[in-house]
Amino acid sequence: MWRWVVLPLLVVLSSACGQSVDRPIINTAGGQVQGTTEPCGLFCTYYSFKGIPYAQPPLGALRFTDPVPHAGWSGVRDGSQHGGSCPSPDAFPTESEDCLYLNVYSPSLVGTRPVMVFIHGGAYRGGSGDDALYGAQHFMTENVVIVTINYRLGVLGFLSTGDGSASGNWAIKDCIEALRWVQRNIVAFGGDPTQVTIFGQSAGGALVHYLTLSPLTAGLFERAIIHSGTALGSWALQPNPRQYANRLAAALGITTTDTAAMVAALRQVPYRSLVALQDDLHGLDVPLLLAPIDFGPVVEPANAPGPKALDRLPIDIIESGAYRAVPLMVGFLDMDALMFSAAEMVANPGVFEQFNNNPHLLVPFVWNIQQGSAQSSAVSGAFRQLYWQSQPLSPALLQEFTVYLNDHQFGYPHMEMAKRHANRAPVYLFQFRYDGDLNLVKQSLGISMPGAVHGDELCYLFDTKAFIVGEVPAGSHAITVRQRMLRLWTNFARYGNPTPTSDALLQGISWRPLSAGTIDSTLNVGHDLVLEPNPIAERYNQWQNLAQQYGNNIFRV
Repeated sequence: MWRWVVLPLLVVLSSACGQSVDRPIINTAGGQVQGTTEPCGLFCTYYSFKGIPYAQPPLGALRFTDPVPHAGWSGVRDGSQHGGSCPSPDAFPTESEDCLYLNVYSPSLVGTRPVMVFIHGGAYRGGSGDDALYGAQHFMTENVVIVTINYRLGVLGFLSTGDGSASGNWAIKDCIEALRWVQRNIVAFGGDPTQVTIFGQSAGGALVHYLTLSPLTAGLFERAIIHSGTALGSWALQPNPRQYANRLAAALGITTTDTAAMVAALRQVPYRSLVALQDDLHGLDVPLLLAPIDFGPVVEPANAPGPKALDRLPIDIIESGAYRAVPLMVGFLDMDALMFSAAEMVANPGVFEQFNNNPHLLVPFVWNIQQGSAQSSAVSGAFRQLYWQSQPLSPALLQEFTVYLNDHQFGYPHMEMAKRHANRAPVYLFQFRYDGDLNLVKQSLGISMPGAVHGDELCYLFDTKAFIVGEVPAGSHAITVRQRMLRLWTNFARYGNPTPTSDALLQGISWRPLSAGTIDSTLNVGHDLVLEPNPIAERYNQWQNLAQQYGNNIFRV
């Protein structure tokens, strides 16, 4: 009903201002931007503003420095096209080092409504916030504003020398600068700056977790949703960034040991050379993201020249309680890791022999257990027995190996994160296990094994144009699952509770947060919404027992 009131009002206002209602012009702190009107279903339209710069292009002297707020522009900026995507190994045609842009999608420019800011994944080294994967139209019927962002990737987003010459975390600070832009400008797009929820998936989920722990984010958001990524994962934090900075410099013929001179020289290297080389430096000695990603978040040094986005290890921040606790939704997929294990088996046919020959690869990096030690043998032996009854690994055991990998990368660290945060704020834990017509990541990879794979759940939230698929049948149950997901996610953004009232669409469930320090309430998103204590309880308990018996300073890499 509200749309029939708003649209005539916009027509009057647009006529008075000399602009088309289909191409609204918004005043931001940086200047005017002209959007477009897009369809979102029968009698449904929304407003799209793409390619809005939130920071100065990080070029020249601004490479490997904190983002600088954008200085603004004159005239009316065209918001019909995305800005440049940040350089990555994907080498998108749109890539440019001038890439710090965001996109805003709103059902109405009148009034205010909750804002959801999405941070894309891509192993810290790929992806963008563009609507090829993150079209927002399905959210519009739930009356929220969606913002998607680009941030610097790989070496350009995370280079650190471990000292004040390059303190790192540029990508995290890009996200923070984008959130500051939201605070300054989102009212003009129909958003409420006091009701901002950040959410992200994979590396984007880990970045969301880092943002909840950062001392620089006070007042920038009120809630967070984390999909399949946590700062406590084995791949999520780089403890020895200087090693990778040195390797990169040496590969480029930069021989100085002076870090200031090294960074100055790296600023002169064409960005494509840096990005291409960073990929070549990444070996297969530790496959499947079971060790820290080369260029990723770091604990910033004491002599960092500017404010620190991360000043201590994530586990130390969590256990100290010295962070602003916000309500969380945290979840993973029942076969998240299948995307990685199936792809690795094709790209690296010897992967199973690697694990057979070096069982220490099975030991979580963040448990700090010495290779060759009795503790290493005990842990790897226990995992081999638990998951594949100590048989030699082979392609025939792909499913069993994937279940182990899923627990290692997603189930166990996510539950440990959720359990600890639940001591201070409401935490809603979920597992997505639906396998249906909109599991487009799985379909695109040609995977036939049962289960939802990494990224499948995003296809139930966003319009993922990049996946070329046929029409989903009108009566497909996947549409119902999408509607439920959208309602749960936007309820949380609006109320801080995914099920604030009894809702027939949500089958009348009342999803309660975890009790402090426990895993006692999980929502399984499958054909139906089912509440249960812990979907991997038996395996999780064994992980806990092994961690307590053999782990050393766990999560303190």
